[in-house]
Order: sequence, then C-alpha cells, then structure tokens
Amino acid sequence: MNWRNLFLVLGMFGAPLPAREWRSADGSRTLEAEFAGLKDEKLLLKTKDGKSTMFPATAFSKEDQQFAQQAQVTLEAAVKAKPLSFEVTQVLPEGFLCRLVNELLGQKGIWAATGAPFLVLTSSEVTAERGTRVMAKTLYHAGTRTFQALDGTSTLINAYSLKLDEAVNTALMIQTASGGDPAKQAPLIVEPLMEKIMVRGLGLPIGKGHFITDAAFAEGNHPLAIHHEGKDVPATVVKNDTKRGLALLKCAGVELPAGAFIPRGPVVFGQNIVVASLTLNSTRRGFEPVTMTTGIVSRLIDTTLFQHDAPLVPDAVGGFVLNDRLEVIGVFFSPETRTLGARSSSSQASVSPPTPRGITECHRSDILDELCIEGGKDKRLPGVPELKRGSIGDDKSVAADFLRKTCVLVVSAREVAKTPPPAKTTAGTATPPGAATGWSLSKSGTRHNAKCRFFGSGAACQATEGKACKVCGG
Repeated sequence: MNWRNLFLVLGMFGAPLPAREWRSADGSRTLEAEFAGLKDEKLLLKTKDGKSTMFPATAFSKEDQQFAQQAQVTLEAAVKAKPLSFEVTQVLPEGFLCRLVNELLGQKGIWAATGAPFLVLTSSEVTAERGTRVMAKTLYHAGTRTFQALDGTSTLINAYSLKLDEAVNTALMIQTASGGDPAKQAPLIVEPLMEKIMVRGLGLPIGKGHFITDAAFAEGNHPLAIHHEGKDVPATVVKNDTKRGLALLKCAGVELPAGAFIPRGPVVFGQNIVVASLTLNSTRRGFEPVTMTTGIVSRLIDTTLFQHDAPLVPDAVGGFVLNDRLEVIGVFFSPETRTLGARSSSSQASVSPPTPRGITECHRSDILDELCIEGGKDKRLPGVPELKRGSIGDDKSVAADFLRKTCVLVVSAREVAKTPPPAKTTAGTATPPGAATGWSLSKSGTRHNAKCRFFGSGAACQATEGKACKVCGG
C-alpha cells in the first residue's frame, strides 16, 4: 500500500488515531502526534498544526514501534474486510455478541444472520440491545476471546472495536499480559446469569404531568421513565389498578397537553371502527407513523373491555380504537420487551417480564377516568385532572398525526435471570443435574475435562490452557 492510498484509507474507513505521546528511542524527547501510517520502516505522524512528517520507525521507543506496527496491520485488515453490517445477538458486560447480516437477494428489507459470532467491545460507544442491527461499520480487530456459555461449552471468538485506537491498545494489552503464552491470549468472557431487559410501551397524557399506561409497568419496584425530547425523565406510580390492567403515572418533568380520550357515546356491538396502532421506530425511542385498519366491535366482554376484528399490527406497542366520529372509544397496550444489557450475578432475585394483553382486547376508554378516582365517586386523586371528551380530528390523517404526537413512550428497566440449558457431553446426551462441567489444570500443566478421572485435581482453567490430557482429550 503506497502513501497516497494510505491517506485515502484513513479518510474513508475511519479517522486517524487520536494524538498520543511518542517517545524517542533514548527516552530524551517526546512528540504529541497522530498515527498516519507505517510503510517500509517509515512512520508517518501528523502533528497538531496539521503537518505530516515522516520518521524512521527506529527513532522511537520499542513500545511506540509495536503500537505503530499493530495499528498498521489492524487498519489494513479492516480495509480489506470493508464496512460490515451486523446484528446484536446477546449483550455481555464486555460488549455485544454479534453476527454478520446480509440482505437476501431479491428480497428487499429481509436480512439473514450468517457466520460465526464475534464480540464488539462495549467501549465502542455503541448503544444496542438484542436484535439491534448496525449497518456498514468498519470493524478493527482487537484480538480473540474465549466465550464460555452457560452450558459450559467454550468457543474462541474474534473481538473487534469500532475505534482503531481502542482495538490497537486492547490487543497490545492482552499480548503484554499473556507474557507470550498463546493459551492466555484469548481472555475468558462468561455468559452472564442475569440480564437487563428494557420494557417500552404506550403512555397517554391526561394533563398536569399525569399519564395512563399498562399495569405491567407498575408491577414490582422497577425504575420508570417517560421518554421525552431525547431523555428518559423519571416517573412514579400514582395508582396501579390490576383489576382493570391500568396504571396512573406521574412525571413532574414532562407536562404535555391532555388528549381527548373519552367518547361522547358508549361502545356498541357491531359498530364500525378504525384501529390506530403505534409501533416503535428503529431507534426504539419514538413512534413510526400510525397504521390505520378498519373493522367492527365484535364482542362486548364486560363494562370495561371489548374486542374487535380489525387486522392486527404485530409489532404495535399499543393504540386506539376510534368510532365514525373519530372519538377514542378504546385503548390497548402491548409493551415490548427487549434485552438491553447483562451482568454476571446470581444474587439478585429474578423477575419475569410483563405479559401483555392480546391487542384485540381493548379497554373501554369511557372507564379511564375511573382510574383517577379514589374512594367516593366525586373524590379525585390529588392533582389529577378530569379527562377530556370529544373527537381528535376532522379526518383520519389528522387524527393519526394527533395521536402520534400526543402519546409518549413509557420505559422501564428490570433484571431477569437466565435459565441455563443442560450442559452437553456427547451428541444427544446431557450432563445430569449437579454434575461438574468445565476444565481443570493439574500441577503438571495438563488440562482435564469434567469426564476425566483426574478432573478437579488442580485449579479451574480455560479450554485453551495447558496441554490436553491424553486420557480424556482435554
């Protein structure tokens, strides 16, 4: 690669490394500059004033030469691989376990995950959840890791960063810590026992910082927030009506105009309806344009619930049922649960994600105001306004735009415990409950697996450490 092509590479596939301090071979002088390339033992550095100067690589310390060599190798490998798209399959304390994705030929918008899993380091400034798709990013190799799953199996995987400097520094740190031992150049990462999930759903503003949402958000002592103007503003539970499946929240930092969520007439069996469904956008921080479908009220369940036969929107987190006058006669909630993060801990009590109602089963909106009443009929909860009545627009497009802009996103973070699968020993069989799994390293440096009669005679180890036992195969 010539110098001209190298400059093009640095411009197209990621910014040069941040400025760092370079030390002369004798340690007497230092220079703060960006790495710009290494070729034929010539090191190109870019100083703060924007000037690029070429130096003999041997003019710098051994550590700086190693850094430059690693940076050049890492950069060239990333350029050869080209920007890649990937999907997060699991969130770990150390980063995101991912697989490459490719759009299927002739099927626009349909993607398939392929290839072996790999790790993208957490500090790569990526905010992702399980299922998040990251498009066209340059991946810089940051060494290998040994991934140990909950079933005891271990796999060597590649690690990457979205930042060249992080990849280089991480790879060099591992090389130094290993002392040149290949068995120690793939640090162990363990699948966590606890994972954090994020639950998101619909919130209806009723005025003075109050919101109505699904009762699932009020279950347990979990942090709640209203997502507004790019921030998660803390919210508290005012009332949880488990009988009706509704909760009333208070968020002092978010005061939005109240929507008209009460109709001027009752729900009637067989009446024509329009169902307005809201789905989350790709960032999971807002709503897509409202999807409208039509149908009829197909069943009056009781004084609080009814069903309809309008086509469903599978990914909807909630929505509204409107009558011919575009009045809200019903609401439904279907919170979305997605994995956000994870941590290695088994001491925390496990909780289960909420089970949403079927979205054909709707709350009659004329009972929403009852959620704001405590005790007697005329005794309202302090500070809670009376819900508005009437139409929400003159036509469907106006109504859809009003609902999308009026509603808010309710978010809640909680932890759940994973249930580890039984550890596999041989094809088609599983390790009995309580049986040992993993590997141990004897004093002679021999690695034994859990089936070996010598297993446990030494310290626990990774699948790559020591010499394999000739009896069990290690």
